[in-house]
Order: sequence, then C-alpha cells, then structure tokens
Amino acid sequence: MMERFKEKTATNKIAKRKTGKIRAKSDFFRTARYGLTLQEHRIIYGAILAGQQDKKPFEPVTITVKDFKELFDLKGESAYKELRKASKKLIGKSLEVIERDKNGKAKSYAQRVWLKSVVYNVKEGTVTISPNEELKPYFEGKPFSETQYQFLIHFSSQYAERLYELLVGHDIDNRTSFDFTPEQLAELLKVPKSYKKNYTDFKKRVLAPAIDDINEHTDINVSIKEKHGRYNKVETVFFTVRKKKSPSLKERPPVEEYEPPLTDEEQEKFLLELLGENQMPGQMTMLDEAEFTSKAETVSTTV
Repeated sequence: MMERFKEKTATNKIAKRKTGKIRAKSDFFRTARYGLTLQEHRIIYGAILAGQQDKKPFEPVTITVKDFKELFDLKGESAYKELRKASKKLIGKSLEVIERDKNGKAKSYAQRVWLKSVVYNVKEGTVTISPNEELKPYFEGKPFSETQYQFLIHFSSQYAERLYELLVGHDIDNRTSFDFTPEQLAELLKVPKSYKKNYTDFKKRVLAPAIDDINEHTDINVSIKEKHGRYNKVETVFFTVRKKKSPSLKERPPVEEYEPPLTDEEQEKFLLELLGENQMPGQMTMLDEAEFTSKAETVSTTV
C-alpha cells in the first residue's frame, strides 16, 4: 500500500512538472542570446521549473533516473547515451545577456553558464542537477513572461521554444506586431553561420518549422511577412501574434522503439554503465571506441 502511494505521489509530481510554467523576466526572454537543443532546453528548464515550483529557486534538484527519463522525454534504446551526452554538453553551454540600467542603457555584457553540475548518485539511483544561481535574477521580478514546460515536450523544432520566448517576451496583450532584421533573429536564435547568409534557407529550416510548432502546440498563433529592399533582399521580418486558448496536449503517441519507464534493475544497470563498471568482455567503452577511431583514421591517412 505504501509503495503504491509513493509511486502515485511521484507520478503526480512529474505530471505537475510537465504542466508547469517557467517564469522569467520579459526582457531576458526578449534579449538574451542562447542556442539549445530540445533536450538541453528540457533539462535546464526542468531543473529551473522544479526549483520555482518547490519554492527553492536555483537550488540543486534531485530526481530518480526513472523520473529524469520520463520528465525529459528520453525514450528508446539510445536514451541512456543521449542523457549522458546532453548533460555533459550542458555543463559548458552558456548564454549571453546585455544588462541595462533603469533608463535602458547598457551597463554590462554577461556570459554565464546554465548549469554548475549534473551528478549521478549511483547508490541512490538519482540525478542531482545544480543550476547556476547567478541566473536567478533573470528568473524573478517584474515585468515577467511565462512559458509552459509541456510545449517543450511536443516541439520538434529546436528553435521553436526560443522563438516563442522572443515573442511572448514582448507585450502581446497590447501589441500584435513585432519586427526584426534577419541578422537580429539569427543572433537571438543562435543559428548556424550558413543560415545567416541565405534567408531562404533560414526561413525554410528555422522559421517555418518553429512557427508550425508554435501554432500547433502553444497558446499563440504566429504569421510572418517580409519587407524586401534593394535587389529583393529581405530587410525586415514582421511577426503577427494573436493569443488563443492553450490546446489540450496529449501524450506523444507510442512508437515501436519507445520503452516503458525504467525498472529498478534497468536503472541500476544504466548507472553502472555510466561509470563504465558494467563492461562485457570484448565490449568497447566510449574511450576505447574514440581511441580506436582515432587510430583507424591515422592508418587510413598514412595509407
């Protein structure tokens, strides 16, 4: 009976996390520059949201590996590897923020990391995520904007969440149209350099998929128009934003390669694999594989 109660409580907590809203200063959402993959966004915002919901903002958050996998939508056979890869890359990921005084004049330009650490606690079967407390001022105070965590679970474009934040960071209650130059958008969305040179590719590969995601899965509808200048070059992109009722988002449909949540045995195996303590005879570790690949490339080049 007690085990069922604990399991139900944990399930309810994850459901609460998934439907929660991350609150941040409007000018942070609107002006900060950062490029994150969907999984990186989920991990960072999951940790920030947990702290905000538990009234312990930017304190370390500890959850089970099983809940970690469910909350951040890590599924399939490659889930374990993706989890480790995502958390490892995140430690070095930073964001850029221009901080301004009360008159709106720039006073500093800051580069800050998102996370301090991600610790896998083997014996306890948990993961502890420590957000960078230096970011705390950006996520409290007024005026603020909110973004729903559940949108992230359904987005397929890695730029959708960032574009959504840019738009809701403006006063969409009193304004419906916002404009950016393609260069401004490219910087704010942190797109690859190749997209900065060709607006057609930028629109096709970044803007269009992000707008489709936003229109289908969020509480706003977005459309764009372009202003053309000399030689028909796009000089300005105009966004029209209209609020709507947030859609009722269902869980993603199951796919063949998706797995149920980790069992206790699978969870322990995963943690052992993370530390390289469960290597089968003849099986390469990640370091062995990297060394093997490096040697193979050297031999190939020599030949």
